[in-house]
Amino acid sequence: MAEIVGEPVEDHHLVDIITDPRLDWVGPEPRGIASVITPTAGRVYTIVEDTKEGQQQNWDVYCLTAEKRVCSEFSDDGFAMYEFAFKELGFRFPFSDLAAGVFGWLKLAPSQLHPNSLAFIRAFEIVCEYLEDEPYLPLFFRIFKLQRQPSKSGHDWVSLKQQTKLFKMFVDSVSGFKERYYVVRPRTPSAKDSLYETTVVTEEDGSTRLDEDGRPVVRRIARFPLSWSEEHFATSTDSYLTKDEARSDGERVGLAKLQSFVEKFEPARYVTRAGTPTLDSQGRSRVELRYINTKSLLECNG
Repeated sequence: MAEIVGEPVEDHHLVDIITDPRLDWVGPEPRGIASVITPTAGRVYTIVEDTKEGQQQNWDVYCLTAEKRVCSEFSDDGFAMYEFAFKELGFRFPFSDLAAGVFGWLKLAPSQLHPNSLAFIRAFEIVCEYLEDEPYLPLFFRIFKLQRQPSKSGHDWVSLKQQTKLFKMFVDSVSGFKERYYVVRPRTPSAKDSLYETTVVTEEDGSTRLDEDGRPVVRRIARFPLSWSEEHFATSTDSYLTKDEARSDGERVGLAKLQSFVEKFEPARYVTRAGTPTLDSQGRSRVELRYINTKSLLECNG
């Protein structure tokens, strides 16, 4: 089955209450779809980290106030996440280096990336671990490329599709995720630290800026945007991809290992209800190449 180009438009009641002019670039759906997760809503999945009994929790989950949407900015290092990412895909905090690296490289808040694409991040990481291979960020962007919908009335979700087919999509169409989101906030210093990195401040000429005592000046910056960012769209989709000539030896070996792993899968043969093999127009058995089953993989690893 061919990969779908875009998700079907869902029938949502859009109420745009955003007044922040900095979000004028955001499309109608992210601006207008309110979260159905409220303080009185039942059966909400709120497990966002793995903790043992009696262990301190590092993250809190909050419902949004009425004037906020998934694309809004939140206080105290909070950011929006879809329930689907934790309930169905098995994401947990703190984010892995790969996940944080993908969001940071793309200049996207996690909720700007479509859930089917979030599934690819986890599946890629799990398979790399199984093959005892490093989940290199450049290798990830050698396998996956970006897909953005035309923006006549603003930008919305960004998707990933494959340049080198290795994985099946989690599902053909993810429905119902757009209205089920909440805010997550770090509640401990270690949780907050996982969102930031320390970098050395440089001068315009590239030299290190020093303080009055001659020590390098450093600052903390977020590893990825904590709210929806327009910066991603200022650059072409190709600019985020890894060119073949830019790959390291380790990345070349990693890609070859992944390809070899998938090539060993036995093709699926088409049969009738009676179990008889079906043939193509040339009398050959009809077969379908098999790829890594992303959904089954994440369900087993959950």
